[in-house]
Amino acid sequence: MLPMTVARSQLIDRVNGGFHHVVSRCVRRSWLCGWDSHSGRDFSHRKGWIEEWLLTLTKAFAVRVYGYAVMSNHCHIALEVRPKEVLGLTTEEVARRWLIAHPPSKGVDLELRVQALANNAEKIEVLRDRLGDLSWFMRCLNWRIAFRANREDGCTGRFWEGRFHSGKPLPSLKSLYACMTYVDLNPLRAGATDSVAEIGERTGLRRRVEESEVDDRKLREALAPLRIERLGGRIYSGGPTSLELTLGQYLAHVQWTARQQIADREGRIKPSELAPNTLSDPEGFLALVRKFHKRWGRKEGRGDAPLPGHVRPGQEGSLATS
Repeated sequence: MLPMTVARSQLIDRVNGGFHHVVSRCVRRSWLCGWDSHSGRDFSHRKGWIEEWLLTLTKAFAVRVYGYAVMSNHCHIALEVRPKEVLGLTTEEVARRWLIAHPPSKGVDLELRVQALANNAEKIEVLRDRLGDLSWFMRCLNWRIAFRANREDGCTGRFWEGRFHSGKPLPSLKSLYACMTYVDLNPLRAGATDSVAEIGERTGLRRRVEESEVDDRKLREALAPLRIERLGGRIYSGGPTSLELTLGQYLAHVQWTARQQIADREGRIKPSELAPNTLSDPEGFLALVRKFHKRWGRKEGRGDAPLPGHVRPGQEGSLATS
């Protein structure tokens, strides 16, 4: 396992980008996005803040989000960074994208702000570089959530741990699919559900399943990046994709892996069912999923495990099987 002090420049390819698994944890791993037993307050609504702002930022940055799980004290994101996409943007496009991530203050004319930035060639090149930078993407995500939470609580100070955590780029699509499976099954591993048929509300897979229930053609289409129409709007999948697996095939991967993990957790013999035919090396795939758990699991703990006598709303949902 890579030491957590490795410089970002050694982990992230700023020229070619790549697939990454990133994790942000609340300070002291407190339940700042869930039920706080100390104050008796439920902060679960903050999960929606994270989900919406995460997908809004993909309109600005050269980042494609393929999976995420927002938990009570941490969040996981499986994404692709594509820094070369910003090289061909016009100065005005760079300015508009930056102002998605940093909207002007109330009362400030957006078009005037766009033109002011576009006319500053030196500044534009700095912003162009930032729009292709994973660290800046995570900085914009985490800062806004921390600001809103502190304002809600009437306090100051850290909301997240010092910086987000990541490793070297994922080396293959197989490792990305294993990463996405690990991320989407986080609620099950954390104890928020004990069933393959239930999944946390604030996960990328939940949104994909909801979309397929409206339009079953999505099950036969390649997994596309997750998007949002506007802040607070509909979440959907669409646009260019680097993936080949269809949603239906991916669901089969997730369900099969979940059943294996439940059997392991309960000390039962693993189900003898055949693995999906899209998994050429099922045991190798499980080992990849286990690799992510070994790296992150001990640090996460059971951040979303239900408290005795308390059921937090919005944590269950149906996982499509077709």
